[in-house]
Amino acid sequence: MTPAAPKPRTRSRWTLLLRLLALVMLVAAFLAIDGEPLVGPPVPPDARSIALARGIAKQVAGQNAVAGARETIVLRQSELDGFSAMASQVIAPSRAEARLTAPPGRAAAPPELVLRLSRSLPLGAWLNLEARAHSTGAGRGLPTVRASIGHLPVPAWLMRWLIGQAWSIAQPDMPDPPTLEETLLQVQIAPKAARVVLINPGRNAALAGLAQLGGTASDPRWVARAYCALSRHADPDLAVIVRRAWQLERPAELGPAEQNRGLLLAVAMRAVPEYRDRLAGASLPLVSTCSPPDDPVALAGRGDLAKHWALSAALGASLGGQAAQSLGVFKELSDSLKGGSGFSFVDLAADRSGERFARAATNPQLARFLQTRLAAVTDDQLLPGEALDRPEGLDAGLFERTYSSIASPEYAAAVAAIDQLLDNIGVPKP
Repeated sequence: MTPAAPKPRTRSRWTLLLRLLALVMLVAAFLAIDGEPLVGPPVPPDARSIALARGIAKQVAGQNAVAGARETIVLRQSELDGFSAMASQVIAPSRAEARLTAPPGRAAAPPELVLRLSRSLPLGAWLNLEARAHSTGAGRGLPTVRASIGHLPVPAWLMRWLIGQAWSIAQPDMPDPPTLEETLLQVQIAPKAARVVLINPGRNAALAGLAQLGGTASDPRWVARAYCALSRHADPDLAVIVRRAWQLERPAELGPAEQNRGLLLAVAMRAVPEYRDRLAGASLPLVSTCSPPDDPVALAGRGDLAKHWALSAALGASLGGQAAQSLGVFKELSDSLKGGSGFSFVDLAADRSGERFARAATNPQLARFLQTRLAAVTDDQLLPGEALDRPEGLDAGLFERTYSSIASPEYAAAVAAIDQLLDNIGVPKP
């Protein structure tokens, strides 16, 4: 029996519904796009920006920070400016801004912490995101957050749900992770400062949480297995550790890129033992009984260069190349401050080599080729000897007199010269 054809009226209703849905989406897209950026051109971070941000970071993740301890953080506009400069560098070409402000034309309205993000789109268009938070009453728990995408408002209830979901995803794998409400005890936003009281999430939570949120968390069992295998050998050179890592039997259930991601983390945990817990993430309980030798690991005869290469490779594998490069630059700017070892283009060369290897090793098209190469890599193939002649030991004043800023043509030329050295020895290009 031939089935009856759909009734014309039913088909026309579905067509009308689809057209209405398309119209709604078109209007929403139109409202979300602007012709101008909400955030102006960012100021490149400098030593002062790093100093301001470092003071806040130390309160949360410093040497004396203890997971579960109650912490009080005060954010002034100067610190927010420092964080904005650093964030804009990490997420470039997007721009970020954080400001304490009072809503215009609303004398009785509470002060707000305003977060803005601008992203350029084709044809001169811009995607602008804005979130405005204000504390209620004594500031207990989460503040009220109002947001908009372009001219399209986002309801407060939806923002609260989205923030909660992002927090849940960003938690390192643990049996019973605390909720955002349990972690963030109080937020008081005033015109000149925001005061935040929170339960310290632990020094190892930051990298693991960001990796979880970005979808690049490594398989903890594989990381632990590789790290424990590397810890059984007193290898003094980074190249020996890298070769040993890529000669391990790799889990067939993981693809080459995921295998490489886990190995890069394991190498960094082995080469930089003081960062082991921060890098381990969910694998930390599995590696607690694996103790590496006390002898330091070197690259080109220097222990600091082995740490720079390995950490940048691990950060590149977990957070992406842009973040790894930016964090390496921030470290050098921090070193240029009083009491530091000075800005070092030699360290920067090791950073960029590690990041470039990581980017290629986690690229699905190049991952298998990199496995063969890293299984036989030499010291000189990780960092060229000529890189050791680059300037280093520059304090903040000398750096600014010579290079002005990290956005100057002079600085770009110095970095390009490093990249040329890396190109010459075949370090994978981005």
